[in-house]
Amino acid sequence: MALIPLMAIGRMFQIIDPKTLITDSRLVFVGKVQSVKASGIVTRLSYPTWEGVLFPWLTVEMEVVAPFKGVRKGDVVRVMMLSIAKNEKAQFMYSPPEVLEPDKGDIFFLCLGPTPITNTFAALTGPYDENLSVFTLYRSQQTSRDSMRDVGKQLLLDDKRFAPIWNLVNKAGEILPDGVAKLRDTYAAEIGKASTNDMVYLEWQAYTNAHGWHSDVPKGFAPTNSNVNK
Repeated sequence: MALIPLMAIGRMFQIIDPKTLITDSRLVFVGKVQSVKASGIVTRLSYPTWEGVLFPWLTVEMEVVAPFKGVRKGDVVRVMMLSIAKNEKAQFMYSPPEVLEPDKGDIFFLCLGPTPITNTFAALTGPYDENLSVFTLYRSQQTSRDSMRDVGKQLLLDDKRFAPIWNLVNKAGEILPDGVAKLRDTYAAEIGKASTNDMVYLEWQAYTNAHGWHSDVPKGFAPTNSNVNK
């Protein structure tokens, strides 16, 4: 794992290797977006340049086209994906959360954890960096050059550890059976392990500890000295 600054003036993020992602995830699969709609769940995240910004969650119905862990081909999985609402103060955000902006027909490789909503899942690295555990394999609509929605893929394309993921589909978004077989073989041990069952929370609130350090905690969570990072 590595900690890397998103920008020279930005926040840090952690790249988790595929072995750890697959081990820790409840569900792992290649999925095709069937529908995208507003979930009605909105949260805030505390970061110096995100004050007054709302982050709505999208409900994305995802059909399993290549299962690896916890699902079967043809299953439809409900996945929560973060989005960014209009800024209440119209201020510029440095290092915003890396959202995926899904469209119908998009294809992703997903490493997911459970959410507080039954039978609903989210990116293991959500909500801040969904694109480091849900990877874009194919876009049904062209992505503009200045779009940041696929920055995770751009960042990891040259990382050899992630090569089996990029080889799961061709440029037309068609599943490559040899690529699927290779990934299953490469990560057979990790696929067979039980997940950590870490919850991906959807609603967050700011917390300041006795030493003045700021952090986000799940909404309704009562921090103590032992369960909040200082």
